[in-house]
Amino acid sequence: MTLTQHEQKIVDIVSQHPGILDNPKLRREIAKKYELSEKTLRNRIAELKKRGLITSSNSNKESFKPELLNSKGELNLSALWNIILMKKWFILKSSIGVSILGIIYALVAPVYFSSMISMYPAGDLGSGGGSLGEFQGLAKTFGIGGLGPAPSYNIPDIVNSRRLKKNIVLKKWETVQYPDGIDLIQFWELDEPKLFSLRTWLLKLVKNNSFDTDTIKVLTNEAIIELDNLIKTNEEVSGLITISVLMQEPQLAADIANYISEFVKDFISIEQHREAVRNKNFILRQMKDAKVQLEISEDELTIFRKNNPSSHETPRSKMMRSRLESGVDENRAVYITLRQQFEIAKIDEAKENLHINILDIAEPAVKKAKPKRTLIVIMSFIVGIIASIPYVVYAHTNEEEA
Repeated sequence: MTLTQHEQKIVDIVSQHPGILDNPKLRREIAKKYELSEKTLRNRIAELKKRGLITSSNSNKESFKPELLNSKGELNLSALWNIILMKKWFILKSSIGVSILGIIYALVAPVYFSSMISMYPAGDLGSGGGSLGEFQGLAKTFGIGGLGPAPSYNIPDIVNSRRLKKNIVLKKWETVQYPDGIDLIQFWELDEPKLFSLRTWLLKLVKNNSFDTDTIKVLTNEAIIELDNLIKTNEEVSGLITISVLMQEPQLAADIANYISEFVKDFISIEQHREAVRNKNFILRQMKDAKVQLEISEDELTIFRKNNPSSHETPRSKMMRSRLESGVDENRAVYITLRQQFEIAKIDEAKENLHINILDIAEPAVKKAKPKRTLIVIMSFIVGIIASIPYVVYAHTNEEEA
């Protein structure tokens, strides 16, 4: 039913102040507040009662159920607020109950400590440094193939590699509880039988359609997944890379973080040295081929000179002599250049390059990183309020319809 603006105003006033239906004194005060006479307000309420838009009620507020939506389909905030006030104790109890669950979780959740390292790549890490970069231009000039671009290494990719995480999982770590060393599979008790595991039950259910799997591989994979959630890598615009590790023991977190930095340094150093060796061997093969070509061209020129002395040269023989001499000069230039590059490649192979600069090494944390118990309790209380309000509104709507 469509209400006039004045009628809707009366309905809203009654929704906000249901006591005016039975309390003349309160009705006079409310009428004065809204710039109405008590008589006008009383008459309008009587008219709306006759039309069934307002029901008679005693002073008990809970018996009055205001409309949540007005005639325009808009949410009546005052009506919503009245519902919340009427059900405030239920909302409070629900929030306290959720908060208690949050407290229980905060107390039983495993405690983690965080350790962090920071590093940045040295200047020649991603460049095609050494003789490789110089020789690529030479190779293109003389049509020598087989030499690819210089490799570059992305540190976050190395940190996130399965190879590194598998090494961490299977390595024996000295901890407070296990001073003789223990791997992360045993540290996290992944190899211990559980009272109930949904995953194990499902695997048994479909066992006839599956293949046998090595238990160690399965446990290693589970530990890698667990570890993946505990290692975070962040790369700044400036190039600084930070790696944080969460573990149940502060010293263990620091040891794993420092192991990661050493692994990254060793991996890049080994790969760069392997590339230097490959580069040197490639240049050596090209140099040997160039030497053979030079000797062949020199022999051809010597035979030509013997068979065609300069005193009996013809225009054609003179042209052939010039071509052979040009071929010798070209092959000699290639051989000399390759010989120079070979010596540079040997130096690159022998020297140790600085590829990673470690800015901060990991140290044992003095405070726990998680769980943040205060935050958990506060968020639980807020979630309890947010979840209970829709419930009481839904229950109120159902009561009205009934």
